[in-house]
Amino acid sequence: MAPSLSTFKRGSIQLQKAAKVVNDQIGNRQVLAVFVITGFVLCGVVEQSASVALRANSTSSFSASEFAEYVENTSYITSYCQPPSNDEHNNNARGVHVVRSIPHIEIPMTRTDETEAVLRQAFMWGTLVSPIAASRIAARVGAERLFGVGVLGAGVPAIMVPASWLTAYHVFIRFIQGIFMGATWPAAHVIAVTWIKPKHVSGFISLYTAVNLGYAVVGFLGSFLVKKFGRDWLSYVIAATSFLWYFLWWRFVEESLNPNRPKRDEHRHLPWRRLLTSKPAWACGIAVIGSQWADATLMLGVTKYLKLVYGFSIEYEDILQSLPHIGHFFAAITFGIVVDHVRESGLVSTTTSRKFFVYISHFPPAALMFVLGYTGCDPAAPAALYTAALAMTGATPAGAFASAADIAPNFAGTVFGLCQTVGAAGLLAANYVVSEGLHGSFAGWWRLVFGVSSAVLLVTATFFMAMGSGSVQDWNAPMPEPDPEIVEEPSRLESVLE
Repeated sequence: MAPSLSTFKRGSIQLQKAAKVVNDQIGNRQVLAVFVITGFVLCGVVEQSASVALRANSTSSFSASEFAEYVENTSYITSYCQPPSNDEHNNNARGVHVVRSIPHIEIPMTRTDETEAVLRQAFMWGTLVSPIAASRIAARVGAERLFGVGVLGAGVPAIMVPASWLTAYHVFIRFIQGIFMGATWPAAHVIAVTWIKPKHVSGFISLYTAVNLGYAVVGFLGSFLVKKFGRDWLSYVIAATSFLWYFLWWRFVEESLNPNRPKRDEHRHLPWRRLLTSKPAWACGIAVIGSQWADATLMLGVTKYLKLVYGFSIEYEDILQSLPHIGHFFAAITFGIVVDHVRESGLVSTTTSRKFFVYISHFPPAALMFVLGYTGCDPAAPAALYTAALAMTGATPAGAFASAADIAPNFAGTVFGLCQTVGAAGLLAANYVVSEGLHGSFAGWWRLVFGVSSAVLLVTATFFMAMGSGSVQDWNAPMPEPDPEIVEEPSRLESVLE
């Protein structure tokens, strides 16, 4: 055996022993939670990497002086809001902004905007086509294996991005990355119902929002990496980190959990007809449409609204697009812990708790986004409303996501795959609607975008309130296959008598 292979084998054996010690000392579930968080962080980094690489290295961006001049000439806040009156004789006018007549100003989509939209939509199409198929694969090969392959497949293709930058191959790579990321969601749901105690499921499902944490990570570190070392290095770091993560996942999680997972017959006994006609299952999917639509509006629309309408400096764009996502993640964890405590204490039923957190994740953000378009001349108000709305949508995992595990634990991956497919379709529609509304600094232009998002949130939440459930459905128990009818061969005596 070659010395290098012998060294690698010894190192692998030592790592396997270390993995066993860590799992024994800390606990399989705690190790699993850490890897799920970091896996979803990597997925979030991959999702936003193309946008960060485009923006951080864009030659079409405004300089600070050009942007200041642009804001002075076109922005709502600088051109049409007079400063507060300092007239000491007019106490009623002190501290009050005065809004003058506002004409419509059209802001054309830049080349960078168009390119970013194409790459983003290719990724979204990938997340649309894979969840249901991935849920069936998870039932056959094991969710632990599929989740690891999903993160690996989302991150490693980034190594081919520098050679295919802004070509048709780049679009195809983004589509493939979306397919693999879409597979991680149902796989994680199967992991949740398989290895996590029911009283802790909501908290574990809230870890999925680590994707938003990935948005913040790539917004800060990715931008720095691109500006300091060049665009290609972002792709190389993502690919290398994903490969390292998968190797550790394989040793610390997959090798420990997958061989010991309970045997399931989901792939043979899934009642498709009853699933597709289940009102609680569709209620989960409809609620996810609302949350995805809100996320698209907040991520794509509000940051540009603050920049184009209120003149927020482009120097703070990364902060506007990153910091609120950190708040979203910690809010989601808090909501998950709270709902688990409420369910365990028996204060309310599981169905009531799920509906309450769907209410929290939909109704308040709908109100906040509607008000966002009417905040007038104070630039701090829309920024605060944006942050609050994004934090409130962190209740989605504790509501709609967890309901998919409640109603059919035996088929949680498939139910959630259905939810994610429906939600991804809503996300694509929202992406189109929001993108079409990003080109005007006239406040009414944006009020339409925010108003549509508010309406979608209200309608989808109302549907869940009426049809949603936290109770196990009767089709959760798979119908056993009938035993084959035994046909007895006639004896030789009978044939003789005939």
